[in-house]
Amino acid sequence: MDDPRNAPAPIFAKRWTTRLFDSNHKANGLRYLWLALLSVFLGMAMSLLMRMHLVWPEMQIPLLSGMENSPERYAALTTLHGSLMVFFVLIAAPQLGFGNYFLPLQIGARDMAFPKLTLLSLWASGIALIGFMAAFFAARDAGITIWVASAGICCLAGLLGALNFIVTTVDMRAGGMSLPRLPLTVWAWFVNAILSFLVFSILLAACVLLLSDRIWHSQFFVMPEFARFDSPATAHVSEPLGWQRLFWFFAQAEVYIAMLPCFGTTAHLLSTFSRKPVWMERGVVLALCAVGSFGFCVWGQHAFISGLNPYSPLVFSTLAASLGLPASFLLMSWLGTLWNARIQLNTAMLFALGFVSLFVSGGISGIFLARHDLESVAVNDDFITGHFHLVMGVAATFAILGALFFWFPKMFGRRLNETLGKVHFWLTFAGVYAIFMPMHWLGLIAHSRTTPGMTLSAVSAAGISMRTFITMATLLTVAAQGIFLANFLLSVFSGERTRERNPWNSTTLEWSVDSPPPVDNFGTGPVAVYRGAYELANRETAKEFLPQFVAPPPDPKSQQARK
Repeated sequence: MDDPRNAPAPIFAKRWTTRLFDSNHKANGLRYLWLALLSVFLGMAMSLLMRMHLVWPEMQIPLLSGMENSPERYAALTTLHGSLMVFFVLIAAPQLGFGNYFLPLQIGARDMAFPKLTLLSLWASGIALIGFMAAFFAARDAGITIWVASAGICCLAGLLGALNFIVTTVDMRAGGMSLPRLPLTVWAWFVNAILSFLVFSILLAACVLLLSDRIWHSQFFVMPEFARFDSPATAHVSEPLGWQRLFWFFAQAEVYIAMLPCFGTTAHLLSTFSRKPVWMERGVVLALCAVGSFGFCVWGQHAFISGLNPYSPLVFSTLAASLGLPASFLLMSWLGTLWNARIQLNTAMLFALGFVSLFVSGGISGIFLARHDLESVAVNDDFITGHFHLVMGVAATFAILGALFFWFPKMFGRRLNETLGKVHFWLTFAGVYAIFMPMHWLGLIAHSRTTPGMTLSAVSAAGISMRTFITMATLLTVAAQGIFLANFLLSVFSGERTRERNPWNSTTLEWSVDSPPPVDNFGTGPVAVYRGAYELANRETAKEFLPQFVAPPPDPKSQQARK
């Protein structure tokens, strides 16, 4: 008889084993996007719960019961919301999701340089997500330890992913794909990977040292003269300055880690749907590099009481102000690309334009934060909350949604519904402005106290009314995301199929293969690249783009010379 151990495995087991341990870059990119989709809806639900608790604190809300008597539980919910949105949405979706999927396709490679590292990074991110969720439900001290360990695992995942991106971009480009011919999306992923490699390694080391203090009673971030080891509950009195410095190495640069891929994606979409080359493309590349460089150097901008040299705030403030130069150039390039263009207002283009609008609005509000007296006139941190969410969270989300509508036909071979997409865009666009612009006004409501005839009770009543308005706008905006979710799920399983490889008439290499792309991307033959990513057939008459993979016609003069 045949040995049963040699019998073939069931098809179901094979399928799930293959899915779980498939190291192909496209499979892992999709997994990161699914992880980001789960995290963004969890994060939105938490933000909605927090807004409801602020306006109606007496309501018995799930996960928030007894919150008024336990402020640390509310702080834990805020921390969980921020952790999910930062690590698994703003970092994972534009860089690890779209980047893992499309970087090899856009440079002519068959996979990432280290496919196993991609898989290891993905599973580490999944473990970190479970750890963050578990930290919320654990006791306070245990929850802090679990959160720090999860943050360290997340940093390890980001570090491995950054290394993979750098090596892939440098060493895996196809023949003819020189650096000037790289799409701006690739440049953004590459610069972002370098920045991530620097800052994730620092925060990973800081998390390891902090865990050592908490578990093994070392003294990296502890004041030994105050440490009491006789009681586990008060075993440590933290000395925060060392941790603060290492933390801000990551935290300040993390803003640009989230935004850099969005800059590249937005420029790419604006050019594609304006049917014009990127205005000053080489300057945009230099601007992306400048954002990455300055973003790493301004780590001490918020370290006001960390014992640094008294003149250091001047240095860091100057570097932070210098970020306005490359950011302004990026904005000029986007507007220059749109000038006198044949704009196609599909959903992807609308989200790209929405990103530009939100980026400008958030940047203008950032000018007010540069005033040293803002803190003295503000009632609370609502102004900062509105600015941060507008310029980073919401703007980056618009860029992610624009990229999803653009690349969805290539990833799934189907189209997202344009009508539902436009309805979702306009409801979300109006909703986020209705949420975060009033937060700016609420943060500056103390100015009303100096107005003649404006009493303190009137100011308080105005604040309560504005918070209620913000909460209602949050409810409607979160509800509008159900349109996107329905559109996404219906399109994945039963959407309109794309019969052509390149429905957008785009130029980059991913549109030269089938939709969805085959496992080996470009087959066994070599990939040739003949031109840059944004070249027109005739610049004078603004004719259609020439794809990078189309060979130029033979030169008649060279043919005659050969004869």
